[in-house]
Amino acid sequence: MSRPFLGGSVADICLDLVATPSVYGEEGALADLIERRVAELDVEHERIGDSIVARTGSGGAPVALVGHFDTVPNWPDGKVERTADRIVGRGAADMKGGVAVMLALLERLAATPRDAVLILYDHEEGPHEDNGIHRILAESSLLEPRPSLAVVLEPSGGTVHAGAVGSINAQIAYRGRAAHAARPWEGENAISVEFADALGRFARRTPVAVEVDGLTYHDTVTVTMLNGGVVHNVVPDLVELWINARVAPGGSVERAKAEVVELAGPTAEVTWSDVAPPAMPSLHEPPVRDFLERSGLPVLPKQAWTDVATMHAWGVPAFNYGPGESSQAHQPGEWVAIDRLEECERVLAAELGLP
Repeated sequence: MSRPFLGGSVADICLDLVATPSVYGEEGALADLIERRVAELDVEHERIGDSIVARTGSGGAPVALVGHFDTVPNWPDGKVERTADRIVGRGAADMKGGVAVMLALLERLAATPRDAVLILYDHEEGPHEDNGIHRILAESSLLEPRPSLAVVLEPSGGTVHAGAVGSINAQIAYRGRAAHAARPWEGENAISVEFADALGRFARRTPVAVEVDGLTYHDTVTVTMLNGGVVHNVVPDLVELWINARVAPGGSVERAKAEVVELAGPTAEVTWSDVAPPAMPSLHEPPVRDFLERSGLPVLPKQAWTDVATMHAWGVPAFNYGPGESSQAHQPGEWVAIDRLEECERVLAAELGLP
């Protein structure tokens, strides 16, 4: 008998997921297939937009498995393949490998009384406010009682990544007055001393180490893009730079904003976007502590933002643990190791009390 689509081994499921495009904003086709597979397993579920929630058990506080199935755009050749030890293709690491583990576990959970809830969602790879998980948490009828623990299966290389750094994006504009480049005194060059000084201040702002619960995170401020000028013979009337700032757990988003404004200087116009708060590591929360003791997995700081922070803000202790390698996320030739998929399934099956 042939296996069902999104059924079989965790590697089979991962290959199916990777072979089905689901670029941010175009997740509907894969959402249809995931919904169909969940329905085949005859578990309680609901679809909200292009996100799916599935729940098993007898009504106790569940363990939540959390993962998005959208991806960034593909690289030009769009290769998808299974080798002896890897699944290769866009999203394999970030984070269809994690979603494959979730679906493999759901197949095993369906025949048991184990309390678990799967949150499979869209629109994570775009602006923070558009993230599909926000709608799930606001509208789903399957999230009460709330989970006792959330495992976010973002790529972590088979280790636990604790906490999350906050993220802030800023667009900073410096304005001048256009003129012919042969007569620059008739205008005001936006690429001015003020802009040049600000760029130097940002360049000299080095990462600041912050220790939280024995883990070292870093507050950072980084210039990510520049744009200025019209053509070679016009004095530019506008120059813009974009900044990404990261805030260690326990830090203040407002304080980080104030630092960016100070570095930008008094003539700068600052516009904020994608402001996402940090999350504490939660290592002392009993469900997290118990998982770490049982699994024996090493713990590293998450020097990135993930929906661990969303779970933390929702009042549920959470951490990242997934099969993908962080270094593979968004890369050409992205891959996930098959043995990592299998290991992640084993570890989480043990946590869920599955044989």
